[in-house]
Amino acid sequence: MGRRPPSGPRLHPGRSTSTTGWPAADDDPALGYLAATLWDGAAAPTGWDCARLSKAAFVYRERTSGRRYLAKFYAAKTPTSAERHAERELAANRTVLAAGLDDRTRRACRVFGAWRGVLFLEYVDGLTLDDLIAIRRDRPGSLGPALDAAAGPLATLHANGPRAGDGVVGGTGLPTRVALAEARGFVDDLARSSVLAGEEAIAGGLRRALDVWSRRGSLTDFGATLIHGDATTTNFVFPATTEVVAIDWERLALGDPADDLGRLAAEVAAGIRSHGGPAGEAEAAVGRILASYGTIPAPGRIDEAFAERFRFHRAASTLRIARNGWLPQTDRLRLVAQASALLA
Repeated sequence: MGRRPPSGPRLHPGRSTSTTGWPAADDDPALGYLAATLWDGAAAPTGWDCARLSKAAFVYRERTSGRRYLAKFYAAKTPTSAERHAERELAANRTVLAAGLDDRTRRACRVFGAWRGVLFLEYVDGLTLDDLIAIRRDRPGSLGPALDAAAGPLATLHANGPRAGDGVVGGTGLPTRVALAEARGFVDDLARSSVLAGEEAIAGGLRRALDVWSRRGSLTDFGATLIHGDATTTNFVFPATTEVVAIDWERLALGDPADDLGRLAAEVAAGIRSHGGPAGEAEAAVGRILASYGTIPAPGRIDEAFAERFRFHRAASTLRIARNGWLPQTDRLRLVAQASALLA
């Protein structure tokens, strides 16, 4: 792929890049592609600045116009298959845009092209849902509308996206047996860590609960459609109060729509609790997401079977979050207890 962009100060993904970064290196190969293929200004670019968002994501800014492009360098994530992954996410973004996520209020980010394992996208400037959870007390009334908005892209995708058998781009999703195997793996990880080390009664109880769920027909009784696959609070960006952009579509797949909602609910609830919120506030937020999802774009899609699958996927994602070693031990234990209650 050539030389990677220079490393530099890490900025929070999704937040405004208040600094101009640093001058991009003249021999950065991405600049040639930007100028020759993507640039459509009246005059040639006068120069570029670069800022780092993560290990693999960089923002390039043309100095005169201020126009910015996000570049995801897949070689930093998957060195042996960077080109394949970049092309796949390019196709995934185009698929979800065609499925209705192309309006102003709820949409996916625009994509410009993939080149030598680098994906070039629209840079979306705004706060993430994770940010809004963290600052919700400083901005009273801001989180509720953001939760409503975050449900929008998922509801639109699940309702309008191609379904199984349509020959769409994407993976095969998470079949029930795989989702159950992942959840059992999360329990095993927790049993090996300080969270449940020596607590075989608790780990054993979680495993037995998952065995019971594996015999429930409701987990397999659904119509697979396209799902985001990684509906976390960092993957929803708000350029404005009523506008939401869903990002990072690399895990787009055919699967259970309740999987997306369960993961988002688990992330929102865990985020609120970790930022000092009580259980009642977290559950109210989860209820608001479900209520909004059920009315966009058509009401009545959350039936009893959906609600049961949602509970399972929320529990599995809660166990996933509990594995994070950077969380305080008390938070991790609380997450395990919550997952146990959801599975009961």
